[in-house]
Amino acid sequence: MKTIMLGAAAALLLAGCGGPEAHPLVVAWSFESGDCATNGVETVHVKVTPDAGEPKEADAACADGRVDMGVFGAGTYGITVDGRDASGKVVAINFGTSTTFGETGPFGDLEVTLHPKPADVIVTWELSNGSGCPTGVVLPYYIAIYRKPAEQNGPLTDKVKEVQESCSAKTATLEDVAPGDYVVELDSRAVTPKVRGTAPVTVTPGTDAHVDLQF
Repeated sequence: MKTIMLGAAAALLLAGCGGPEAHPLVVAWSFESGDCATNGVETVHVKVTPDAGEPKEADAACADGRVDMGVFGAGTYGITVDGRDASGKVVAINFGTSTTFGETGPFGDLEVTLHPKPADVIVTWELSNGSGCPTGVVLPYYIAIYRKPAEQNGPLTDKVKEVQESCSAKTATLEDVAPGDYVVELDSRAVTPKVRGTAPVTVTPGTDAHVDLQF
């Protein structure tokens, strides 16, 4: 059996050889860490799209661990897999590659690994003058997100990502942040006028987080 990882954000290709042979396609899943309960996944949705023709979709209880998608001939198929919570929101996705699927195999379960779905962190700010900038000055702000230090109020050393935005924008977005506990930092990196602030934020799977900094 050949283990592969299939993309959930976009359909990936299973390239096969020509021929009329029909093969069963069973998709099985596991998690990067934990299980269905710890990842908040109730159902898993699988979509198989042929190179030409209508897609085939199926839902299964996450605890089942696998779903039988039926029989397919050799050819090229797109596959998407995601995990959904009780409300139907996507909270787990699969990052992927591709594999060959045709008359020569593979014929076992198609195994995928689900990961907690990243989310955006939207940062807004305002100074006491009602503007995003110090009076009479327009500065670039550097907005970074760090993994939460082990010690309370510890130094911010583990930077995950950073964006730069004009102070006048009053908002910036840190995209595709993995779920977890973080600290957001806004810093003008200017000696004068100095603008800097931090705030904790917890990112949950598939839900954008908002941080508002008031100076």
